[in-house]
Amino acid sequence: MTNKDTSSLPSVCATYVQKYDPDHFYCALFAPIYRRELIFRLLAFNIEITRSVSLSSSWLVAGPMAGFIRLQWWRELIEGKDRTHEIAPFIKESIAHGLFAPKILLGMIEAKEEELDGIKDWQHWESILMRSSGQLYKTIAQMLCVEDKEVLQQIVFIGMACEVVRIARYLPKVLSSGRCPLPQMIIDQYHLQRTDDGISYTAGVISDIRSLLIIKATEYLNEGKDARSLGRKKIVSILPAVFAKRDLKKAQQWDYLPEKRGAGDQLSVLWSNFRGRVSL
Repeated sequence: MTNKDTSSLPSVCATYVQKYDPDHFYCALFAPIYRRELIFRLLAFNIEITRSVSLSSSWLVAGPMAGFIRLQWWRELIEGKDRTHEIAPFIKESIAHGLFAPKILLGMIEAKEEELDGIKDWQHWESILMRSSGQLYKTIAQMLCVEDKEVLQQIVFIGMACEVVRIARYLPKVLSSGRCPLPQMIIDQYHLQRTDDGISYTAGVISDIRSLLIIKATEYLNEGKDARSLGRKKIVSILPAVFAKRDLKKAQQWDYLPEKRGAGDQLSVLWSNFRGRVSL
């Protein structure tokens, strides 16, 4: 009997990211092969801690406690405890080999804990974005040998922008999941209430909040525009900005667009990778 060659099969973390975050999966495919798996592991970790703050009916019974328990589970994994989860061994292995800095992962968890605890105002909201999505993009950039501090800070803003666009585009789905990544003043202004089906909303509320988020995302993209030309090996760290920019142009159609990316979106990412430059 001959053994099957499995070298070309996607890894556990790659498959996980492909299932739950196809945009980042597609962009990560353009990373150098010697860094690709590590990027998939970080993206898988980010997926899990983000899912930890999505709470629907459990919130009515226990408040944010279920989310805190899930995040504590990942915190303990980072601190060295054994945990059973399909991606857990890979995160632990990466830490053990010095490929992931525990401080960075714990910082991302802390940002999610603050989201669960309630976002006080826009300044706090921005701080949370910097330490979660912004840190995610910065860490990927560092994996790809981006070292300039000013460029890394601009990449943080690009990561923030990409996350804000994702929240805005999928806002009905985000709220229905029980996640509320919005400042308290917005929650109060629009009387957002938790129900058995997540957070209730109206079409008008979605439209108003999206308008605010689009302004924020545009500001962050402008803050990061000087990082748009990184070269082919490093540009992967900000390729999701191609999707974000195209999504902003189609904001009026968000509720009618298919979730699966079309050929136009994918070809735009391909072209940006070829040029080593993203148009912001």
